[in-house]
Amino acid sequence: MFERLSKICVVTVLLLLFQPWMLHGQAENPWRFPGEFERHEAVWIGWLSKELVKGYKTDPVMLDAVKALIPTVKIRVCVPDKSQKEHVRKILTAENIPMDRISFYITPFTSFYWRDFGPIFTKDKAGRKSIADFNFNLWGYEADTHPYARMMEKIDRTIAKSSGLPSRMTRLISEGGARELNGKGTIMLTEACEFHRNPNLAREALEAEMTRMLGATHFIWLKQGTVDDDPMNQSTLPGPDKKSRAYRSGSANNHIDEFCRFVAPDTVLLAEVSEEEAAKGPVEKENRRRMEENYAILKNAMDQDGNPLKIIRIPIPDTIYIEAKPTDEAYYIHKASPNFQDGTVFPTGRAVLLVPAMSYCNFLISNKVVVAQKYWKKGMPKSIKEKDEAALAALKKAFPTRKIVSIHSLPVNLGGGGIHCSTQQQPE
Repeated sequence: MFERLSKICVVTVLLLLFQPWMLHGQAENPWRFPGEFERHEAVWIGWLSKELVKGYKTDPVMLDAVKALIPTVKIRVCVPDKSQKEHVRKILTAENIPMDRISFYITPFTSFYWRDFGPIFTKDKAGRKSIADFNFNLWGYEADTHPYARMMEKIDRTIAKSSGLPSRMTRLISEGGARELNGKGTIMLTEACEFHRNPNLAREALEAEMTRMLGATHFIWLKQGTVDDDPMNQSTLPGPDKKSRAYRSGSANNHIDEFCRFVAPDTVLLAEVSEEEAAKGPVEKENRRRMEENYAILKNAMDQDGNPLKIIRIPIPDTIYIEAKPTDEAYYIHKASPNFQDGTVFPTGRAVLLVPAMSYCNFLISNKVVVAQKYWKKGMPKSIKEKDEAALAALKKAFPTRKIVSIHSLPVNLGGGGIHCSTQQQPE
């Protein structure tokens, strides 16, 4: 009884603390986060030159993204220091990229995934911009006081100051890849992510902050993401023979941009696992259960005007296993992590199999183009090629007026995210 009363008291105190924000959000919020499919002034790209596993260099991935985007939008390349700026400049110049459409932003950071900690641009009815400044705790793996978390959390405020834009702050912990908005007031969130980041917040307080910061007025709560996007230190995954163990190469912990996206104000794209695929193993079976649970929610959901959503399904990629040796950076990321929640102790001193964060939903929508992910290369199973083709067909259906450019993204996926995670649009 005492424990229950204590919990009630905690929730009550939190609601009182958040009450000014809630009232502000309910009264009038001048700011909104535009839909990604609205026109962009620029795209910000986090460019780190990494080789998390030998043979998987990230520079070609980022170069391909720039090539796809540069004809229709200006690009702000974000680099951690001057030497990286010169390195990237040489790559772009060698490829005859028009440098008058490229600018650089230099600031210390340690992750590609600028969408999660970089500037979140919002607009008012007059077209004026502001930056929504969320708190950050390294995707729930550390406290928000960790030095790396503090270093990257302040980037959005620094950019706001240098750009002459107002910065609006919240202590709510939330990453850009964890939210999907249609630009009209509807937001999709994942319970497994948002409450993992903010375990002591009531749903009402969390929603009130999303209203205040992003203009969200209508909420659709999905349950979980895909199994490979569960916390990387939660458990191991079955190996290719279903007996050996594999490890997540990284994960953002149930980010929505890995499995469900707004492609228009009234249309969502949702990942799918067929019954036939679900019979292949426990991961496929669990992914189907999760995605069908989310599908049931979306089928019964309405947008901000009370209209049902259109739903397009897109496959989940076939799993690719990549061997990481003790000399690889991806190996050390695991070695330095805490022991697994299921009791697994990471085997040091020998090679392991990693599962990258692969997704066909982690695409960027920009002016006249969609930059998507693909995986098949010569020598890989035919099923991977077939999945790539099926995903491309789904994207063409979702974006009939845009060009779809699919690029090989595995080197970036090895860090736990993808193309969408590594970019952030600045609305026109």
